[in-house]
Amino acid sequence: MNVHLKIIVDNQAAEGLVAEHGLSMWIEAGGKNILFDAGQGDALEQNAARLGIDLSHADLFVLSHGHYDHTGAVDFVMQESPELQVFAHPGIFKTRYSIYPGKDAKEISMPSEERLIVANLPDSHLHWIQEPTQIAPGVWLTGPIPRVHPLEDTGGPFFEEPEGTTLDPIHDDQALWLETEKGLLVVCGCCHSGLVNTLNHIAAASGHKPIWGIVGGFHLKNASAERLEATAAALREFQPTFLAPCHCTGDAAIDFFRQNLKTEINPGYAGFEIKTDN
Repeated sequence: MNVHLKIIVDNQAAEGLVAEHGLSMWIEAGGKNILFDAGQGDALEQNAARLGIDLSHADLFVLSHGHYDHTGAVDFVMQESPELQVFAHPGIFKTRYSIYPGKDAKEISMPSEERLIVANLPDSHLHWIQEPTQIAPGVWLTGPIPRVHPLEDTGGPFFEEPEGTTLDPIHDDQALWLETEKGLLVVCGCCHSGLVNTLNHIAAASGHKPIWGIVGGFHLKNASAERLEATAAALREFQPTFLAPCHCTGDAAIDFFRQNLKTEINPGYAGFEIKTDN
């Protein structure tokens, strides 16, 4: 199966595109046009137009998890393509907060307007994913990812209330994988389940097919040296041809991988493309 992926929204952007703390990707695969996440705000609309992407031609819409920087432009997406088939985990509607030392609690939930739009979709257009599921030929969603690795956490101080008493496990986090002739292409939103847990889950669900590449946010900005080394060790085992880390991965983690892996590493940005037919 041929795949053409473009990053529409990312923290970094090519010249002429808008950078935004968020993530969104356009994927052409399995005879479908797939939008993976929707960024935080206006960057999706502006960048899609500049990249020649017509969101009215989208068939499937995947939400990797319910944080504002991945769901902020749901209203625009659904306005452009009201018949979209939407795929998500039911946990996307949770109210959630980040609380960093010395800072007030910040709500990071899916915005209320976007929640209402998704919640009011007809059953025929809304698909709750709670296990590995094929959504198009050669296109799969992981569903919830088991948290097995002892060093992996959600990647930040995330809580279910502003007082910060209950940790938010972000169980709605999921990834996508594509079956290409070169191997699996793994697409991550924020990888709050941990990159190692995510890859192990995909390996088991896919029948341990080789991984060609991994693109997306890995949420390793606050990772310890021990966790980074464990992640690098797992990547050596999986032997992907390339990594395209972006969004929430963190510069230190990208530098660590460059120094400790032989894998080709090309950090992603708005305007970045991956094609199987190159």
